[in-house]
Amino acid sequence: MVIVKKLMLVIAAAVTVGGLIPTVPASAKSYLTITSSKNTSYNARFVNQSKRNDGIYYYAPYYTQRSAKTRDASGKNWQHRFVRISQTATLSNGTTYVKFSWYGKTIGWVNQSALQKFSRTSNAQALLTNAHFKGRAMLFNHYATGASHVSVGYADAASQSNNDSNTLFPIASLQKVMTGAIIEQLASSNKLSMNDKLSKYYPSVNNSQNITIRQLLNHRSGVSMDETTPSTVLTTQAAELNYTLQQLKTSTNQNFNYTNANYTLLAAVASKVTGQSYDTLVTNRIIKPLKLTNTYAWDNLPTDQLAATGYAFANGQDYSNDTVSQKLMSSLLGAGNYYSTPEDYYTFQKGLRNGKVLTKSQYTDLANNGAYTYAGGLYHYSGGIKRVRGALSGAGYNTVYYGTEGNKYGVILFANQSPTKSIDTLAQTLYDLASYYNEN
Repeated sequence: MVIVKKLMLVIAAAVTVGGLIPTVPASAKSYLTITSSKNTSYNARFVNQSKRNDGIYYYAPYYTQRSAKTRDASGKNWQHRFVRISQTATLSNGTTYVKFSWYGKTIGWVNQSALQKFSRTSNAQALLTNAHFKGRAMLFNHYATGASHVSVGYADAASQSNNDSNTLFPIASLQKVMTGAIIEQLASSNKLSMNDKLSKYYPSVNNSQNITIRQLLNHRSGVSMDETTPSTVLTTQAAELNYTLQQLKTSTNQNFNYTNANYTLLAAVASKVTGQSYDTLVTNRIIKPLKLTNTYAWDNLPTDQLAATGYAFANGQDYSNDTVSQKLMSSLLGAGNYYSTPEDYYTFQKGLRNGKVLTKSQYTDLANNGAYTYAGGLYHYSGGIKRVRGALSGAGYNTVYYGTEGNKYGVILFANQSPTKSIDTLAQTLYDLASYYNEN
């Protein structure tokens, strides 16, 4: 009887407080538990967030602890963002959450249904397409192993022939470092000196007695020349050189001044020293040692392989004809008249340091031991980054190599339709993509 009386007193006390027995506070409810989890590694992007608007939880999957009771961010602000998944967790209510990072920064957890698996190649292709880029790209973050190879658009819109791994693109100024490498080879074998005066080879050039080979390599010679187009196609190396000799100007001001004429003169010097044509030097000193299969002079393109037509994005439309003049191409001896593919060009860049074209010490010498930002055909930046960009006047071609000095991380873009945003900015964006995401 005593026990019954105590129970009735407890019930009576409860009724007097609001007339009802109080409910259990929400804070005392059990959290969801993680029933299973595993480490993983794949790429994905956010989808359908205008409708779903999933919550993002920084510290743990939803409602598995106090810090994950309410969302820390909204999925609607992450629509189409490219992320990397590192962990999955299945909860006691049957849902699966994933832990994700964005360009190397861990963000948190989101419902797996908010994401769609998406490859690095697909993401790069989307970025390039949005910029109206047409051409070929190569992204790499462990040398060529696991590289992303991306083709966008037509090599020839009239025949609807797609850009692919065999499409040839004019590399424009990306050729200059090839010329520079040949000069470095000749200097290393004492066939010439970086301190040689231009007057030793071409005394007819004004002020040539005060211009060195090194200054030509670094665009600090005082030589200048507009990228003019000859009235006819120049069919011999002698004609190509004579055109430059007639058009160039010189100055005693030897500050940095980028001009193609410097590298035409270097190509001519290499020929004079060796007694071989520039094209023969490229073949024997670069193409053959590296076993390149898709690198050709402008006037020696294979008939069974497609060279990309040049285009522009104009009046809101792709593929407005903007191809290069053959007359102009014929005038760019040593400076921008070769065709190649991103894959061949990557092999060449590796050859500049691995002993097949230059040794590492010769490469360092070509770079003038870091004395200037531009040296020997490449720009060299702090943080171990090199860059080189090429374009042809009056044409839609645009090329860029942006990557680490050791060629481990980088991106190569060969465009036959220039993007609507800066190709340098696009290359840096894709470099970050290559740096923080693997292909899978």
